[in-house]
Amino acid sequence: MSFRIRQLENQLGVNLFTRHRNNIRLTTAGEKLLPYAETLMNTWQAARKEVAHTSRHNEFSIGASASLWECMLNAWLGRLYQLQEPQSGLQFEARIAQRQSLVKQLHERQLDLLITTEAPKMDEFSSQLLGHFTLALYCSSPARKKSELNYLRLEWGPDFQQHETGLIAADEVPVLTTSSAELARQQLSALNGCSWLPVNWVNEKGGLHTVADSATLSRPLYAIWLQNSDKYSLICDLLKTDVLDEQ
Repeated sequence: MSFRIRQLENQLGVNLFTRHRNNIRLTTAGEKLLPYAETLMNTWQAARKEVAHTSRHNEFSIGASASLWECMLNAWLGRLYQLQEPQSGLQFEARIAQRQSLVKQLHERQLDLLITTEAPKMDEFSSQLLGHFTLALYCSSPARKKSELNYLRLEWGPDFQQHETGLIAADEVPVLTTSSAELARQQLSALNGCSWLPVNWVNEKGGLHTVADSATLSRPLYAIWLQNSDKYSLICDLLKTDVLDEQ
């Protein structure tokens, strides 16, 4: 390593370190070089990962919001693993992010499959409607009305906010906004709140009650991928396993 450092110093024509016995510190030139060195290392790591990714055809990335993973996709992923042949060697990557970020990753071929509640808006995407799930307004105590509760906004997508407007008071300000259904569920009691949660997921968890003067809302679930995806055959095979099998 000392030889490589001296070689770099000779190439740059400056000393990068001061050396006093075991006390080694960066010089001013070394400090200036540091951010460029970090950038080079990050670029190198990204390049190695990208090259390695092209040689590992058994990797498959699935992206969705935190709430979808928590409420239904986690169980689906488990079923996919159970149905895989031992010799297939298929490796899944489960990504959690906002829809906008995942759409960008899909467009840039950094993501293989997106699961979301909104239909695609770009011509280069293909999609399949996986089914519908039901949301209801829940709180931690029975026989409560919306006017008695604080609102916890769980992000189910921009189009859900259009429906949400007609289902809560116009002047209702959320005391909490989150993309995690589990976090919202755990905060209902402490915040004297209510939130829109999937009915089947809540029934499985238990301990919550529907708000007395509220309705239910059906939401679609879509699988989205690039039209010319080289993983198309695999996508078709994976989607044969119902995502909403227990919904």
